[in-house]
Amino acid sequence: MENINICIAGLGNVGSALVQLIEKNAEFVKYKSDLKINIIGLSAKNKSKKRDFDISNYFWVDKPIRLLNIQGKKPNILVELIGYEKDISYELVKSALNQNINVVTGNKAMLAKYGNELFSIAEENKVLLLFEAAVAGGIPIIKTIKNNLFLNKINKISGILNGTTNYILTTMELEDKSFEDVLVDAKQKGFTSDHEAKLDIGGYDAAHKLTLLTSLAYGSEVDFELNEVEGIDKITIEDIKFAKQLGYKIKLISETSIIENTIYASTKPKLVSKENPIANTNGPLNAINVETDELKSLYLEGEGAGGFPTASSILSDIYEISNSTGYKSLGFTNSKLVKFKKFNSSNLESKYYLRIRAKEQPGVLSMITSYFNEANISIEKILQIPDNDSDSIPIVITTHKIISSELLSSVKKISDLDFILGYISLIPIEN
Repeated sequence: MENINICIAGLGNVGSALVQLIEKNAEFVKYKSDLKINIIGLSAKNKSKKRDFDISNYFWVDKPIRLLNIQGKKPNILVELIGYEKDISYELVKSALNQNINVVTGNKAMLAKYGNELFSIAEENKVLLLFEAAVAGGIPIIKTIKNNLFLNKINKISGILNGTTNYILTTMELEDKSFEDVLVDAKQKGFTSDHEAKLDIGGYDAAHKLTLLTSLAYGSEVDFELNEVEGIDKITIEDIKFAKQLGYKIKLISETSIIENTIYASTKPKLVSKENPIANTNGPLNAINVETDELKSLYLEGEGAGGFPTASSILSDIYEISNSTGYKSLGFTNSKLVKFKKFNSSNLESKYYLRIRAKEQPGVLSMITSYFNEANISIEKILQIPDNDSDSIPIVITTHKIISSELLSSVKKISDLDFILGYISLIPIEN
């Protein structure tokens, strides 16, 4: 029987769930793995906060840094669940690694920004920095790429990496509610908070996760600046309804691939065909599709957030550390990581959806289409849909494949016309 001593910094939903899982499954874990997990220290903002386990059973420290030396004893593993991009999270993890303590974290923002430094420190000190919980909650995507698919050439990874935005887009469609109303609902249900909403809605949370997947897939340095990021705050209930009429659903899609020896990493709303399994991933679920040289499509779907699913991923990292004989946290040695340049996405071809609201007057449609004709942009469909507003009309257009920079140039000219009302919605269509 191997004893492994851990400390946990941060007792939010995930940290509290982890303590409960370890308590509940202690005998089961011993039976399956010959592993006894001992929690030798806890730390969080508020010791007196009501929790679903008895805090008096554990040694408590007010300052997380003190977890690295509990009564003269170093833990085998520090579990960091505080979640700051830098500050105490970064200092705690860095200190632990420098003291030859393994680290398990769910902190994707910190790793996306400072991963290169921290992974290097871990390797130098012959410890592991593992992060299954940082990407897609309970879906084992990190180990799948790092272990099962490591000797496959990965062509593309794409999917839904943020449960909050997926919940919002799904609820807008099913309940015919505005973005603003559903965002309030998401906060009330605990899917996001005022602080987290900016990262969720803006697409940054998903982009942080995509940064880590990109490094794992292609052996690239951890570089958040490779990402293109666009959130869902401009998606309207009109867009949701029109997309549905056209046979699509709108999802926040993150995708990464190598194009012309550069990295294309993008998180943005896209129209996805209803026949695509990702279109039918609803609510707070996540879904990831991996395409390799040997596997056309490996599709994983599951709970991308929540206390117990994410705590399950942390337990898997603890188990990996107990069995590990190497120190490749990313699968690669740090010296082999490559610094890639960012792909110029203005050269990317895609089909597009446009929603234009214009004054109800003669010649509007012909004027709009003339700009597309001048730029040799091929239109696939046009919908003119009268609504209750007699002074204006929504015009929906889908294009055939077009280089994005050419389309943007025409859209800019159209948006300057005096009969155009408000923002022109422009969303790529997933191939």
